[in-house]
Amino acid sequence: MFNLGFFGSHNASLAISHKGEVLEVVELERLINVKNAAFFYWGHHENIVELLTEIKDYFKTKYGAEKYDNVVYNSVDKEMWKIFPANNYQWLPHHEAHAYSGLYQSNFEKALIISFDGGSDEGFFNIYLGDKSNETPIEKIYVGKKDYAVSYMMPAHFISDIKQEWIYTGNLVYAGKLMGLAGFGKVDSNLVEPFREFYTSNITDNISEALIRFMKIFNIESEQTRFDGDYAVNLAATNQYVFEQLFEEETRNILELHNNLPLIIAGGCGLNILLNTKLAKIRETFITPNPNDTGLAVGLVCSKVKPYNPVDTTYLGPEVWDRKQLAKALYERKGTKIQVQELTQRLINGEIIGVVRGRSEHGPRALGNRSIICDPTIGEMKDTLNAKVKGREYYRPFAPVVRLEDVNKYFDWNKESRWMSFCPEVREEYRDILKAITHIDGTARVQTVTREQNQFLYDLLTEMHNQKGIGVILNTSFNIAGKPILNTYEDALWVLDNKQMDALLLEDYYIKKNG
Repeated sequence: MFNLGFFGSHNASLAISHKGEVLEVVELERLINVKNAAFFYWGHHENIVELLTEIKDYFKTKYGAEKYDNVVYNSVDKEMWKIFPANNYQWLPHHEAHAYSGLYQSNFEKALIISFDGGSDEGFFNIYLGDKSNETPIEKIYVGKKDYAVSYMMPAHFISDIKQEWIYTGNLVYAGKLMGLAGFGKVDSNLVEPFREFYTSNITDNISEALIRFMKIFNIESEQTRFDGDYAVNLAATNQYVFEQLFEEETRNILELHNNLPLIIAGGCGLNILLNTKLAKIRETFITPNPNDTGLAVGLVCSKVKPYNPVDTTYLGPEVWDRKQLAKALYERKGTKIQVQELTQRLINGEIIGVVRGRSEHGPRALGNRSIICDPTIGEMKDTLNAKVKGREYYRPFAPVVRLEDVNKYFDWNKESRWMSFCPEVREEYRDILKAITHIDGTARVQTVTREQNQFLYDLLTEMHNQKGIGVILNTSFNIAGKPILNTYEDALWVLDNKQMDALLLEDYYIKKNG
Protein backbone atom coordinates (compact mmCIF):
# COMPACT_ATOMS: atom_id res chain seq x y z
CA MET A 1 0.00 0.00 0.00
CA PHE A 2 3.02 2.30 -0.30
CA ASN A 3 3.27 4.76 -3.20
CA LEU A 4 6.10 7.08 -4.18
CA GLY A 5 6.30 10.36 -6.07
CA PHE A 6 9.77 11.02 -7.48
CA PHE A 7 10.78 14.32 -9.11
CA GLY A 8 14.41 14.48 -10.20
CA SER A 9 15.34 17.89 -11.62
CA HIS A 10 16.06 21.09 -9.66
CA ASN A 11 14.25 21.22 -6.32
CA ALA A 12 14.23 17.43 -6.45
CA SER A 13 12.05 15.65 -3.92
CA LEU A 14 10.49 12.28 -3.08
CA ALA A 15 7.09 11.86 -1.40
CA ILE A 16 5.94 8.62 0.22
CA SER A 17 2.35 7.64 0.99
CA HIS A 18 0.71 4.71 2.76
CA LYS A 19 -2.96 3.74 2.70
CA GLY A 20 -3.94 7.01 1.10
CA GLU A 21 -1.96 9.26 3.47
CA VAL A 22 1.09 11.22 2.38
CA LEU A 23 3.63 10.52 5.12
CA GLU A 24 6.71 12.58 4.30
CA VAL A 25 8.55 14.53 1.63
CA VAL A 26 12.33 14.49 1.42
CA GLU A 27 13.80 17.44 -0.49
CA LEU A 28 17.26 16.73 -1.82
CA GLU A 29 18.54 20.23 -0.98
CA ARG A 30 17.83 19.67 2.71
CA LEU A 31 19.64 16.32 2.63
CA ILE A 32 22.88 17.50 1.03
CA ASN A 33 22.70 21.22 1.98
CA VAL A 34 22.85 22.46 -1.64
CA LYS A 35 20.20 25.00 -2.63
CA ASN A 36 17.80 23.89 -5.39
CA ALA A 37 19.65 20.57 -5.70
CA ALA A 38 18.83 18.11 -8.48
CA PHE A 39 19.41 14.44 -9.20
CA PHE A 40 19.20 14.93 -12.97
CA TYR A 41 19.42 17.51 -15.77
CA TRP A 42 20.22 20.60 -13.67
CA GLY A 43 23.45 20.77 -11.69
CA HIS A 44 23.11 17.08 -10.94
CA HIS A 45 25.42 15.15 -8.63
CA GLU A 46 27.72 12.25 -9.40
CA ASN A 47 26.61 10.05 -6.50
CA ILE A 48 22.97 9.76 -7.57
CA VAL A 49 22.67 6.03 -6.90
CA GLU A 50 24.06 6.41 -3.39
CA LEU A 51 21.73 9.32 -2.58
CA LEU A 52 18.65 7.51 -3.85
CA THR A 53 19.63 4.34 -2.03
CA GLU A 54 20.02 6.34 1.18
CA ILE A 55 16.50 7.75 0.80
CA LYS A 56 15.11 4.31 -0.09
CA ASP A 57 16.70 2.84 3.06
CA TYR A 58 15.46 5.79 5.13
CA PHE A 59 11.86 5.15 4.06
CA LYS A 60 12.31 1.42 4.65
CA THR A 61 13.66 1.91 8.17
CA LYS A 62 11.16 4.60 9.18
CA TYR A 63 7.98 3.31 7.55
CA GLY A 64 8.70 -0.30 6.58
CA ALA A 65 8.47 0.47 2.86
CA GLU A 66 10.10 -2.55 1.21
CA LYS A 67 8.11 -2.35 -2.03
CA TYR A 68 5.78 0.20 -3.59
CA ASP A 69 2.52 -0.31 -5.42
CA ASN A 70 3.33 2.62 -7.68
CA VAL A 71 6.31 4.85 -8.35
CA VAL A 72 5.17 7.92 -10.28
CA TYR A 73 8.02 10.03 -11.63
CA ASN A 74 9.04 13.00 -13.71
CA SER A 75 12.48 14.26 -14.83
CA VAL A 76 14.20 11.01 -13.86
CA ASP A 77 16.95 9.55 -16.06
CA LYS A 78 18.25 6.07 -16.95
CA GLU A 79 15.47 4.13 -15.24
CA MET A 80 16.73 5.28 -11.85
CA TRP A 81 13.14 4.97 -10.60
CA LYS A 82 13.79 1.22 -10.46
CA ILE A 83 16.00 1.76 -7.40
CA PHE A 84 12.64 1.73 -5.60
CA PRO A 85 11.06 -1.76 -6.08
CA ALA A 86 7.48 -1.42 -7.28
CA ASN A 87 4.62 -3.23 -8.99
CA ASN A 88 4.12 -0.37 -11.41
CA TYR A 89 6.15 2.56 -12.72
CA GLN A 90 4.48 5.52 -14.40
CA TRP A 91 5.65 8.82 -15.85
CA LEU A 92 3.41 11.87 -15.40
CA PRO A 93 3.76 15.24 -17.19
CA HIS A 94 5.23 18.18 -15.29
CA HIS A 95 2.32 20.66 -15.17
CA GLU A 96 -0.19 17.88 -14.63
CA ALA A 97 1.79 16.97 -11.50
CA HIS A 98 1.65 20.62 -10.39
CA ALA A 99 -2.12 20.54 -10.95
CA TYR A 100 -2.55 17.38 -8.85
CA SER A 101 -0.39 18.93 -6.14
CA GLY A 102 -2.54 22.04 -6.00
CA LEU A 103 -5.89 20.24 -6.19
CA TYR A 104 -5.17 17.72 -3.44
CA GLN A 105 -3.58 20.20 -1.06
CA SER A 106 -6.65 22.43 -1.39
CA ASN A 107 -10.02 21.82 0.23
CA PHE A 108 -11.82 22.39 -3.09
CA GLU A 109 -13.82 19.59 -4.67
CA LYS A 110 -13.71 21.37 -8.03
CA ALA A 111 -11.44 24.18 -9.20
CA LEU A 112 -9.82 25.94 -12.12
CA ILE A 113 -6.06 25.33 -11.95
CA ILE A 114 -3.37 27.47 -13.56
CA SER A 115 0.16 26.05 -13.61
CA PHE A 116 2.94 28.22 -15.02
CA ASP A 117 6.70 28.26 -14.71
CA GLY A 118 9.93 28.40 -16.71
CA GLY A 119 9.31 25.44 -18.98
CA SER A 120 9.03 21.67 -18.90
CA ASP A 121 7.83 18.70 -20.92
CA GLU A 122 4.47 20.52 -21.09
CA GLY A 123 5.72 23.98 -21.99
CA PHE A 124 5.27 27.05 -19.81
CA PHE A 125 1.59 27.63 -19.16
CA ASN A 126 -1.34 25.24 -18.75
CA ILE A 127 -4.86 25.57 -17.41
CA TYR A 128 -6.83 22.62 -16.08
CA LEU A 129 -10.24 21.79 -14.71
CA GLY A 130 -9.86 19.86 -11.47
CA ASP A 131 -12.62 17.65 -10.10
CA LYS A 132 -11.85 15.20 -7.30
CA SER A 133 -15.05 13.25 -7.99
CA ASN A 134 -13.92 12.28 -11.50
CA GLU A 135 -12.00 9.11 -12.22
CA THR A 136 -9.52 11.37 -14.05
CA PRO A 137 -9.49 14.45 -11.79
CA ILE A 138 -7.34 16.68 -14.03
CA GLU A 139 -8.45 17.83 -17.50
CA LYS A 140 -6.30 20.19 -19.54
CA ILE A 141 -8.33 22.94 -21.23
CA TYR A 142 -5.75 25.53 -22.30
CA VAL A 143 -2.12 25.68 -23.37
CA GLY A 144 -0.31 29.02 -23.47
CA LYS A 145 2.84 29.85 -25.41
CA LYS A 146 4.27 32.76 -23.43
CA ASP A 147 7.00 32.14 -20.90
CA TYR A 148 6.42 34.12 -17.71
CA ALA A 149 9.14 32.77 -15.43
CA VAL A 150 12.35 33.08 -17.47
CA SER A 151 11.07 36.38 -18.85
CA TYR A 152 10.37 37.71 -15.35
CA MET A 153 13.78 36.91 -13.91
CA MET A 154 15.90 38.20 -16.82
CA PRO A 155 16.26 41.92 -15.90
CA ALA A 156 17.80 40.92 -12.56
CA HIS A 157 20.91 39.79 -14.44
CA PHE A 158 21.68 43.45 -15.27
CA ILE A 159 20.85 45.20 -11.97
CA SER A 160 23.74 46.23 -9.73
CA ASP A 161 21.92 45.58 -6.46
CA ILE A 162 21.34 41.95 -7.43
CA LYS A 163 24.32 39.62 -7.29
CA GLN A 164 25.01 38.40 -10.82
CA GLU A 165 24.82 34.61 -11.05
CA TRP A 166 25.48 32.10 -13.78
CA ILE A 167 22.27 32.63 -15.74
CA TYR A 168 20.99 29.08 -15.15
CA THR A 169 21.48 29.49 -11.40
CA GLY A 170 20.05 32.99 -11.53
CA ASN A 171 16.96 31.55 -13.15
CA LEU A 172 16.02 30.06 -9.77
CA VAL A 173 16.98 32.92 -7.43
CA TYR A 174 16.53 36.17 -9.36
CA ALA A 175 12.72 36.38 -9.28
CA GLY A 176 12.35 36.76 -5.52
CA LYS A 177 14.95 39.51 -5.45
CA LEU A 178 13.20 41.39 -8.25
CA MET A 179 9.90 41.29 -6.35
CA GLY A 180 11.55 42.93 -3.36
CA LEU A 181 13.25 45.55 -5.49
CA ALA A 182 10.09 46.36 -7.49
CA GLY A 183 8.57 48.10 -4.47
CA PHE A 184 11.27 50.78 -4.66
CA GLY A 185 10.48 51.71 -8.27
CA LYS A 186 7.74 53.08 -10.49
CA VAL A 187 6.30 51.83 -13.76
CA ASP A 188 8.16 53.49 -16.64
CA SER A 189 5.86 53.82 -19.65
CA ASN A 190 8.86 53.78 -21.98
CA LEU A 191 9.75 50.29 -20.77
CA VAL A 192 6.32 48.69 -21.06
CA GLU A 193 6.41 47.87 -24.78
CA PRO A 194 9.98 46.48 -24.73
CA PHE A 195 8.98 44.20 -21.86
CA ARG A 196 5.83 43.09 -23.69
CA GLU A 197 7.89 42.34 -26.78
CA PHE A 198 10.35 40.33 -24.71
CA TYR A 199 7.71 38.28 -22.89
CA THR A 200 5.78 37.43 -26.04
CA SER A 201 8.93 36.47 -27.97
CA ASN A 202 9.98 33.80 -25.45
CA ILE A 203 8.34 30.66 -26.78
CA THR A 204 11.07 28.11 -25.97
CA ASP A 205 12.80 27.21 -22.72
CA ASN A 206 16.25 28.15 -23.99
CA ILE A 207 17.55 30.54 -21.33
CA SER A 208 20.65 31.55 -23.29
CA GLU A 209 18.55 32.56 -26.28
CA ALA A 210 16.25 34.55 -23.99
CA LEU A 211 19.27 36.36 -22.56
CA ILE A 212 20.46 37.36 -26.04
CA ARG A 213 16.96 38.47 -26.99
CA PHE A 214 16.62 40.60 -23.85
CA MET A 215 19.93 42.32 -24.54
CA LYS A 216 18.87 43.08 -28.11
CA ILE A 217 15.44 44.46 -27.18
CA PHE A 218 16.83 46.63 -24.37
CA ASN A 219 19.97 47.71 -26.31
CA ILE A 220 22.40 46.13 -23.85
CA GLU A 221 25.88 45.71 -25.33
CA SER A 222 27.47 43.36 -22.79
CA GLU A 223 26.32 40.67 -20.38
CA GLN A 224 28.38 42.50 -17.76
CA THR A 225 26.35 45.72 -18.15
CA ARG A 226 24.85 46.74 -14.81
CA PHE A 227 22.08 49.26 -14.08
CA ASP A 228 21.57 51.15 -10.85
CA GLY A 229 19.60 54.09 -9.49
CA ASP A 230 16.08 54.94 -10.61
CA TYR A 231 16.41 53.09 -13.91
CA ALA A 232 17.21 49.82 -12.13
CA VAL A 233 14.31 49.92 -9.66
CA ASN A 234 11.93 51.15 -12.37
CA LEU A 235 13.05 48.24 -14.52
CA ALA A 236 11.99 45.88 -11.72
CA ALA A 237 8.67 47.68 -11.15
CA THR A 238 7.79 47.75 -14.86
CA ASN A 239 8.69 44.10 -15.21
CA GLN A 240 6.20 43.23 -12.45
CA TYR A 241 3.56 45.42 -14.08
CA VAL A 242 3.91 43.72 -17.47
CA PHE A 243 3.95 40.27 -15.87
CA GLU A 244 0.60 40.99 -14.22
CA GLN A 245 -0.79 42.72 -17.33
CA LEU A 246 -0.04 39.81 -19.66
CA PHE A 247 -1.34 37.26 -17.16
CA GLU A 248 -4.62 39.16 -16.89
CA GLU A 249 -4.96 39.38 -20.67
CA GLU A 250 -4.21 35.69 -21.20
CA THR A 251 -6.53 34.37 -18.49
CA ARG A 252 -9.40 36.87 -18.62
CA ASN A 253 -11.75 34.88 -20.86
CA ILE A 254 -11.20 31.53 -19.14
CA LEU A 255 -11.58 33.05 -15.68
CA GLU A 256 -14.86 34.63 -16.74
CA LEU A 257 -16.07 31.43 -18.42
CA HIS A 258 -15.47 29.45 -15.22
CA ASN A 259 -16.33 32.18 -12.74
CA ASN A 260 -18.28 29.68 -10.63
CA LEU A 261 -15.07 27.81 -9.72
CA PRO A 262 -12.40 28.76 -7.21
CA LEU A 263 -8.89 29.26 -8.55
CA ILE A 264 -5.73 27.28 -7.78
CA ILE A 265 -2.29 28.63 -8.74
CA ALA A 266 0.62 26.19 -9.11
CA GLY A 267 4.07 26.21 -10.68
CA GLY A 268 7.04 28.41 -9.85
CA CYS A 269 5.19 31.61 -10.77
CA GLY A 270 2.89 30.86 -7.85
CA LEU A 271 5.65 32.41 -5.73
CA ASN A 272 4.80 35.84 -7.15
CA ILE A 273 2.98 37.10 -4.09
CA LEU A 274 2.13 40.44 -5.71
CA LEU A 275 0.03 38.75 -8.39
CA ASN A 276 -1.36 36.25 -5.87
CA THR A 277 -2.63 39.06 -3.64
CA LYS A 278 -4.47 40.77 -6.50
CA LEU A 279 -6.09 37.50 -7.56
CA ALA A 280 -7.21 36.68 -4.02
CA LYS A 281 -8.96 40.05 -3.72
CA ILE A 282 -11.28 39.29 -6.65
CA ARG A 283 -11.73 35.52 -6.47
CA GLU A 284 -11.50 32.62 -4.03
CA THR A 285 -7.87 31.61 -4.61
CA PHE A 286 -5.66 28.86 -3.27
CA ILE A 287 -1.91 29.11 -3.85
CA THR A 288 -0.21 25.73 -3.69
CA PRO A 289 1.90 25.82 -0.48
CA ASN A 290 4.90 24.50 -2.42
CA PRO A 291 4.17 25.92 -5.88
CA ASN A 292 7.68 25.60 -7.28
CA ASP A 293 9.10 22.22 -8.23
CA THR A 294 9.51 21.16 -4.60
CA GLY A 295 5.79 20.34 -4.67
CA LEU A 296 5.90 18.07 -7.71
CA ALA A 297 6.59 14.87 -5.77
CA VAL A 298 3.39 15.42 -3.78
CA GLY A 299 1.46 15.92 -7.01
CA LEU A 300 2.99 12.81 -8.53
CA VAL A 301 2.02 10.58 -5.62
CA CYS A 302 -1.43 12.18 -5.29
CA SER A 303 -2.17 11.30 -8.92
CA LYS A 304 -2.32 7.69 -7.74
CA VAL A 305 -3.44 8.05 -4.14
CA LYS A 306 -6.19 10.65 -4.71
CA PRO A 307 -6.54 11.28 -0.96
CA TYR A 308 -9.98 11.97 0.42
CA ASN A 309 -8.90 14.73 2.82
CA PRO A 310 -6.73 17.72 1.85
CA VAL A 311 -3.04 16.89 2.18
CA ASP A 312 -1.39 19.14 4.76
CA THR A 313 2.26 19.33 3.74
CA THR A 314 3.16 22.26 6.02
CA TYR A 315 5.43 20.24 8.32
CA LEU A 316 5.73 17.09 6.22
CA GLY A 317 9.50 17.25 5.89
CA PRO A 318 11.92 15.13 7.94
CA GLU A 319 13.03 15.64 11.50
CA VAL A 320 16.59 16.91 11.86
CA TRP A 321 19.05 14.44 10.43
CA ASP A 322 21.28 14.48 13.53
CA ARG A 323 18.49 14.35 16.13
CA LYS A 324 20.49 11.86 18.23
CA GLN A 325 23.02 14.64 18.85
CA LEU A 326 20.60 16.81 20.83
CA ALA A 327 21.64 15.55 24.25
CA LYS A 328 25.33 16.07 23.43
CA ALA A 329 24.69 19.61 22.17
CA LEU A 330 22.67 20.50 25.25
CA TYR A 331 25.38 19.17 27.55
CA GLU A 332 28.25 20.94 25.78
CA ARG A 333 26.37 24.22 25.35
CA LYS A 334 24.62 24.23 28.73
CA GLY A 335 21.18 24.20 27.14
CA THR A 336 18.20 24.64 29.46
CA LYS A 337 14.50 24.12 29.02
CA ILE A 338 12.67 27.39 28.54
CA GLN A 339 9.05 28.38 29.00
CA VAL A 340 7.21 30.49 26.45
CA GLN A 341 6.93 33.42 28.86
CA GLU A 342 10.71 33.71 29.25
CA LEU A 343 11.33 33.15 25.54
CA THR A 344 8.94 35.99 24.78
CA GLN A 345 10.77 38.29 27.18
CA ARG A 346 14.05 37.51 25.45
CA LEU A 347 12.54 38.43 22.07
CA ILE A 348 11.21 41.69 23.52
CA ASN A 349 14.71 42.40 24.87
CA GLY A 350 16.03 42.25 21.32
CA GLU A 351 17.37 38.72 20.96
CA ILE A 352 17.54 37.06 17.52
CA ILE A 353 16.78 33.37 18.04
CA GLY A 354 17.11 30.45 15.65
CA VAL A 355 14.42 27.79 16.01
CA VAL A 356 14.79 24.09 15.17
CA ARG A 357 11.77 22.12 16.35
CA GLY A 358 9.94 19.01 15.19
CA ARG A 359 9.68 18.16 11.51
CA SER A 360 10.80 20.56 8.84
CA GLU A 361 8.53 22.52 6.57
CA HIS A 362 7.95 21.22 3.06
CA GLY A 363 8.35 23.94 0.45
CA PRO A 364 10.26 27.19 0.12
CA ARG A 365 8.97 28.93 3.26
CA ALA A 366 10.08 28.45 6.86
CA LEU A 367 6.91 28.48 8.94
CA GLY A 368 8.10 28.26 12.52
CA ASN A 369 9.96 24.95 12.72
CA ARG A 370 13.15 26.02 10.91
CA SER A 371 12.93 29.75 11.49
CA ILE A 372 14.83 32.74 12.78
CA ILE A 373 12.53 34.84 14.94
CA CYS A 374 12.73 38.25 16.59
CA ASP A 375 10.65 41.25 17.64
CA PRO A 376 9.54 43.27 14.58
CA THR A 377 8.89 46.40 16.62
CA ILE A 378 12.64 46.93 17.01
CA GLY A 379 13.28 49.41 14.20
CA GLU A 380 16.80 48.39 13.16
CA MET A 381 16.03 44.67 13.21
CA LYS A 382 15.62 44.35 9.43
CA ASP A 383 19.03 45.84 8.70
CA THR A 384 20.65 43.76 11.44
CA LEU A 385 19.20 40.54 10.06
CA ASN A 386 20.05 41.31 6.44
CA ALA A 387 23.61 42.43 7.10
CA LYS A 388 24.76 40.38 10.07
CA VAL A 389 22.79 37.12 10.04
CA LYS A 390 21.24 36.34 6.67
CA GLY A 391 23.76 38.10 4.42
CA ARG A 392 20.96 39.38 2.18
CA GLU A 393 20.47 42.57 0.18
CA TYR A 394 19.00 45.64 1.88
CA TYR A 395 15.82 45.69 -0.24
CA ARG A 396 14.60 42.22 0.67
CA PRO A 397 11.73 42.31 3.18
CA PHE A 398 11.05 39.98 6.10
CA ALA A 399 7.77 38.27 6.87
CA PRO A 400 5.52 38.67 9.91
CA VAL A 401 3.61 35.84 11.54
CA VAL A 402 0.37 36.55 13.37
CA ARG A 403 -2.52 34.60 14.87
CA LEU A 404 -5.25 34.09 12.28
CA GLU A 405 -7.82 35.91 14.41
CA ASP A 406 -5.53 38.95 14.62
CA VAL A 407 -4.54 39.27 10.96
CA ASN A 408 -7.14 41.93 10.16
CA LYS A 409 -6.05 44.00 13.15
CA TYR A 410 -2.56 44.62 11.75
CA PHE A 411 -3.07 44.02 8.02
CA ASP A 412 -5.68 44.90 5.41
CA TRP A 413 -6.56 41.23 5.09
CA ASN A 414 -9.29 38.96 6.43
CA LYS A 415 -8.25 35.58 5.01
CA GLU A 416 -5.86 32.82 5.89
CA SER A 417 -2.30 33.23 4.63
CA ARG A 418 -0.85 30.11 6.13
CA TRP A 419 2.05 29.68 3.71
CA MET A 420 3.16 33.30 3.14
CA SER A 421 1.45 33.34 -0.26
CA PHE A 422 0.08 36.90 -0.08
CA CYS A 423 1.36 40.40 0.76
CA PRO A 424 -1.47 42.60 2.04
CA GLU A 425 -0.89 46.16 3.18
CA VAL A 426 0.15 46.79 6.75
CA ARG A 427 -2.46 49.01 8.35
CA GLU A 428 -1.30 52.62 8.43
CA GLU A 429 -1.35 52.88 12.21
CA TYR A 430 1.06 49.93 12.55
CA ARG A 431 3.61 50.71 9.83
CA ASP A 432 5.97 52.64 12.08
CA ILE A 433 5.47 50.18 14.93
CA LEU A 434 6.12 47.14 12.68
CA LYS A 435 8.89 48.79 10.70
CA ALA A 436 11.05 45.65 10.45
CA ILE A 437 8.38 43.72 8.49
CA THR A 438 6.80 46.60 6.53
CA HIS A 439 8.16 46.78 3.00
CA ILE A 440 8.85 50.05 1.21
CA ASP A 441 5.47 49.77 -0.54
CA GLY A 442 3.61 49.32 2.76
CA THR A 443 2.99 45.58 2.34
CA ALA A 444 4.11 42.48 4.23
CA ARG A 445 4.27 38.79 3.24
CA VAL A 446 2.15 37.70 6.16
CA GLN A 447 1.89 34.23 7.69
CA THR A 448 -1.19 33.34 9.72
CA VAL A 449 -1.26 30.55 12.27
CA THR A 450 -3.79 28.78 14.47
CA ARG A 451 -3.07 26.77 17.62
CA GLU A 452 -4.02 23.57 15.79
CA GLN A 453 -1.45 24.29 13.09
CA ASN A 454 1.51 25.17 15.32
CA GLN A 455 0.90 25.32 19.08
CA PHE A 456 4.37 26.63 19.88
CA LEU A 457 4.15 29.54 17.46
CA TYR A 458 0.57 30.38 18.40
CA ASP A 459 1.36 30.40 22.14
CA LEU A 460 4.43 32.55 21.53
CA LEU A 461 2.32 35.07 19.62
CA THR A 462 -0.26 35.04 22.39
CA GLU A 463 2.44 35.78 24.94
CA MET A 464 3.85 38.58 22.76
CA HIS A 465 0.38 40.09 22.73
CA ASN A 466 0.05 39.71 26.51
CA GLN A 467 3.48 41.12 27.36
CA LYS A 468 3.93 43.82 24.72
CA GLY A 469 0.48 44.42 23.26
CA ILE A 470 1.64 43.55 19.73
CA GLY A 471 0.97 39.96 18.70
CA VAL A 472 3.36 39.85 15.73
CA ILE A 473 6.74 38.13 15.32
CA LEU A 474 9.27 38.49 12.52
CA ASN A 475 9.83 35.05 10.98
CA THR A 476 12.47 34.28 8.37
CA SER A 477 13.99 31.04 7.19
CA PHE A 478 16.83 29.56 9.22
CA ASN A 479 19.57 29.62 6.62
CA ILE A 480 22.26 31.93 5.35
CA ALA A 481 22.74 33.39 1.88
CA GLY A 482 23.22 30.73 -0.79
CA LYS A 483 22.17 27.82 1.41
CA PRO A 484 18.83 26.03 1.75
CA ILE A 485 16.83 25.96 4.97
CA LEU A 486 18.98 23.94 7.37
CA ASN A 487 18.03 20.58 8.83
CA THR A 488 20.72 19.70 11.37
CA TYR A 489 21.56 20.89 14.86
CA GLU A 490 25.17 21.06 13.69
CA ASP A 491 24.36 23.69 11.07
CA ALA A 492 22.22 25.63 13.55
CA LEU A 493 25.10 25.73 16.03
CA TRP A 494 27.47 26.87 13.29
CA VAL A 495 25.19 29.83 12.52
CA LEU A 496 25.01 30.68 16.22
CA ASP A 497 28.81 30.67 16.50
CA ASN A 498 29.58 32.50 13.27
CA LYS A 499 26.76 35.03 12.82
CA GLN A 500 25.38 37.75 15.06
CA MET A 501 22.59 35.58 16.39
CA ASP A 502 21.91 35.59 20.13
CA ALA A 503 20.52 32.14 20.87
CA LEU A 504 19.01 28.89 19.63
CA LEU A 505 15.84 27.06 20.53
CA LEU A 506 16.46 23.37 19.83
CA GLU A 507 13.12 21.66 20.41
CA ASP A 508 12.19 23.24 23.80
CA TYR A 509 15.75 23.97 24.93
CA TYR A 510 17.44 27.36 24.93
CA ILE A 511 21.15 27.72 24.10
CA LYS A 512 22.77 31.11 24.59
CA LYS A 513 25.61 32.29 22.36
CA ASN A 514 28.99 31.80 24.02
CA GLY A 515 30.66 34.97 25.23
